[in-house]
Amino acid sequence: MKSELTNGSSITNKVALLLIEGARLPVRKRNTDDWIEGEIVAKRAGENGEQEFYIHYIDYNKRLDEWVLDDQLDVSKIKLPQTKNSRPVSPTAMLTTLNKCNRKRKIEDSNGYSSSHSASSDTDESPIVPPTPIGPPSTGSLNQNQSTYDGLTRIKNVQQIEMGRARMTPWYFSPYPQELCNLPVIYICEFCLKCLKSKQCLLRHTTKCKLYHPPGNEIYRKNNISVFEIDGRKNKSYAQNLCLLAKLFLDHKTLYYDTDPFLFYVMTEYDAHGLHMVGYFSKEKESSEDYNVACILTLPCHQKKVGSYWPPEVKGLRL
Repeated sequence: MKSELTNGSSITNKVALLLIEGARLPVRKRNTDDWIEGEIVAKRAGENGEQEFYIHYIDYNKRLDEWVLDDQLDVSKIKLPQTKNSRPVSPTAMLTTLNKCNRKRKIEDSNGYSSSHSASSDTDESPIVPPTPIGPPSTGSLNQNQSTYDGLTRIKNVQQIEMGRARMTPWYFSPYPQELCNLPVIYICEFCLKCLKSKQCLLRHTTKCKLYHPPGNEIYRKNNISVFEIDGRKNKSYAQNLCLLAKLFLDHKTLYYDTDPFLFYVMTEYDAHGLHMVGYFSKEKESSEDYNVACILTLPCHQKKVGSYWPPEVKGLRL
């Protein structure tokens, strides 16, 4: 954290009061020298006792959000969140007022005045309390649906997942069990999509898992590419696991558990060990608004080669 403002006064402890959720300031992106305007979404105590801040970079995709240390923040240009009918307060003006109030208290204490007398003083100066934000911030994807705002969903909660031979870094929040989110890696069975807490658990699970391809009907096959149609009501467990996995890479996905009204079309790639998921799309069985696709996803580890995968026969299912 830059500990000095333009007047050169040290304000390290006092500036901490200004670093509240919703405040905006320049942030030095991790492993770069670029300063980008960011918004403080949350803060926490790090493993070494250092204060960490979760930053959303303004006008950047939420997948780039990250935890940063206080020395990556330029507090001299901080912009505090505003409440209704309030005027913006610069950090310099706020800290000047705080300094005056602190000097005033020291003088009163030295003269023997009580805190109650100080409160009834005829001086109009009083500490400026940083304003609290009105509801959720309007940055990122949340500005499209403020009524469903939940601060926790703005923070990526899974560090990494391992699925088959691929290890991927998630882009967004997904409501996996909290005990798994605290682990450095979540292991996912690439056939039934069940999440497990360790490599040993995954190895034990593979000896019991009877799936070598997605459940449901195979509706397309050409060379080593197959597509399976899965009913969200008949294969509820698989469909729910698929939705949790997809939410890691889809910001606007809201369906997690109520999979009954949907059909899922999962594309797989065949090798000697089974049929491995490449991507999927879903559609409602009966759409009142005549939507043809609910969600579509290609796993990041396949995104550079999947362009020619979806054949015309399968694309026709989305029309």
